[in-house]
Amino acid sequence: TRGGLLIAEATGVSATAQGYPETPGIWTQQQVDAVHRKGALFFCQLWHVGRVSTNDFQPDGQAPISSTDKQIMPDAESGMVYSKPRQLQTDEIPLIVDDFRRAARNAIEAGFDGVEIHGAHGYLLEQFMKDSSNDRTDEYGGSLENRCRFAVEVIDAIVNEIGADRVGIRLSPFMDYMDCFNSDPHALGMSIPIW
Repeated sequence: TRGGLLIAEATGVSATAQGYPETPGIWTQQQVDAVHRKGALFFCQLWHVGRVSTNDFQPDGQAPISSTDKQIMPDAESGMVYSKPRQLQTDEIPLIVDDFRRAARNAIEAGFDGVEIHGAHGYLLEQFMKDSSNDRTDEYGGSLENRCRFAVEVIDAIVNEIGADRVGIRLSPFMDYMDCFNSDPHALGMSIPIW
């Protein structure tokens, strides 16, 4: 008898993906340890926080990366103040796509049965998809198709690496979290292709 589906949430795909203390990562060989299975399917949630970070969490104290250079408003409840992000250059985006691809391969090699891509809650993929946080004028901004391009490239890279039957994605088109909302959430929710 198999158990249910377990998802190890919020696992960083690279050193720039970090935004909170003591969160797991899956971008180096040292992080690829044995995963203990207890009869359930075990997925690793791949995550990049993007601008939901501070310089303290970033390599060499650099600015967090995002679709935009717009800073998130300070969180009145927690008192958290996020650092001003740096808008990714167009030629840097394939490097982040590759971080996700590599992290998916690492997850499978570590014994996970699949991965869930975190494309929700104001984190990096959603920063590209939602019009409140994507002010780009290149092929990753403007139209709904362009804003979803990065997420689709990440999905395609992971599917090509580990197979469609091992990939899920978490979306939150109707949520307004981390200054990340969309003017037409219905259209956004229907724009990501299902394999």
